[in-house]
Amino acid sequence: MGPLATVDFMQKIIALTAASKDQEHLPMLVHNVPQIPDRSACILEGSEDPFPALLRGLRSLERGGAECVVIPCNTAHFWFEKLQKHAQIPMISILDCVQKHIRQHRLGKVGVMATSATVSAVMYQELIENDGRECLIPDQDMQTLMMQAIYDIKAGRLELGSQRMKVVFDDLVNKGAEAVVLGCTEIPIGLAEVVKTSPEQCIDATALLASACVDWYNQKEARVAA
Repeated sequence: MGPLATVDFMQKIIALTAASKDQEHLPMLVHNVPQIPDRSACILEGSEDPFPALLRGLRSLERGGAECVVIPCNTAHFWFEKLQKHAQIPMISILDCVQKHIRQHRLGKVGVMATSATVSAVMYQELIENDGRECLIPDQDMQTLMMQAIYDIKAGRLELGSQRMKVVFDDLVNKGAEAVVLGCTEIPIGLAEVVKTSPEQCIDATALLASACVDWYNQKEARVAA
């Protein structure tokens, strides 16, 4: 839902696309409306429900001709199944992308960095622990720092946000996490250098969703060509 995270998601799709000219890139329709009510505030405090705005976004994309929809916002996946029931086209879940990655790499102990709402809704804890793996989440002080860092990134304070995120990341790794889910789309922006230098320790949910989009499109094009 954040514009910077939306641009990061689009850049990752472009980077993952094997294209030698404009016409070989994926066509994208983007519903970038930052005024959608705060997802975290709704989950944690019972404030305005963002679902009607999310549904309007889905309908806008469908009317525009989209053939598949994704939501590059982890916390908004609290409403994913409800949206999916209303969707007239396929949707790809960022949670499913992360679960597939964890299974493929046979990770036993996984850390999670996410908004307090995502943590409170146990979205990642459930998918990790239901597979018989151990899930590590930040303690209360670290989670407070995590939220400060996320809002730093949203406000354009990238250096401060990055420093704070690195503290939380290192804490989870020091506690035994084999890899850490970057489970908020602002986090890969703040930890871009860590993702670059230690990719095996980072489960970049945004990048995994982007990769799934590229795979979906390539498979669709192959079916059309056949």
